[in-house]
Amino acid sequence: MTPPRTGRGYLTHAFNHPGSDYLRMAYCLALSLRLTQSAVTALSVIVPESQHLPPHYQDVFDHVIAIPDVRPEFVDKSWRVDNYVRMYELTPYAETVTVDADTLFFDDVSPWWDVMAAADVVGGTAVTYRGEPVVGNPLRTELYRIGLPDLHNGFFYFRQGAVAERLFATMSGYLADWAGTCARHFGRPDVPFSSDSALLLALRDNGLEDIAGGPRPGIPHFVHMKACVQGWPGVPETAREWRPYVSHGFDDRLRLRIDGVRIGAPFHYHVRDFVTDELLGAYETAAGARHGAA
Repeated sequence: MTPPRTGRGYLTHAFNHPGSDYLRMAYCLALSLRLTQSAVTALSVIVPESQHLPPHYQDVFDHVIAIPDVRPEFVDKSWRVDNYVRMYELTPYAETVTVDADTLFFDDVSPWWDVMAAADVVGGTAVTYRGEPVVGNPLRTELYRIGLPDLHNGFFYFRQGAVAERLFATMSGYLADWAGTCARHFGRPDVPFSSDSALLLALRDNGLEDIAGGPRPGIPHFVHMKACVQGWPGVPETAREWRPYVSHGFDDRLRLRIDGVRIGAPFHYHVRDFVTDELLGAYETAAGARHGAA
């Protein structure tokens, strides 16, 4: 049963697989929200029913939403991006921002909420660590080819109501016939499923592409830290790992600098071992959370 929807909050999902502890990342994300946000600090997490949560993890999440661990065969089991289509159904909030678990917050973005609330749905735009718009993401070739907007669900706002309900129902319908959806939009049946592609296609099918661009340019945005979108020469087109190319470090206030640039926007770090035991411990200490890893 969907919990009562009230207030504002962030929503993520954390389905672990070997080598990627998304629940741990979501836990650190929750701590970073507590430390940086003046208004909206609540984070709810969607997990499989079999997922064990240590008590100190449960303490930092607003809601823990357990669902069956099932997926369509065509969805990559290491990503579990099919869960995104259920965000409207599962959110406990009247106003929700979906955010990837492998994200950290450094500056207060609370003022964005009132701006985003002027629309029913608002998609995030991606920037490099230097704050420049991501141009020509090589992972989005098929999306660019058919003119889809360069928006992302890594920071996506929606408000309870008919518009968002219809949008997510459309995405859910795609799971029943993804090959047919691809053939209709891309002219071929075998484009890999992703939550971003499903979202962008649903925006188009519902006439929401322009609305989802947001009521004010640049709100919201996030740092998309895959190496292949930073504009560096000689980087493989699918490269995620960015640490060999630039220096990075945290100061004693848990502020991150990359190659001397302080990161202010929500930071989608991608690399699965970025949250070390040392970094997580520093967040726990700063947030007054109980120490210990899962």
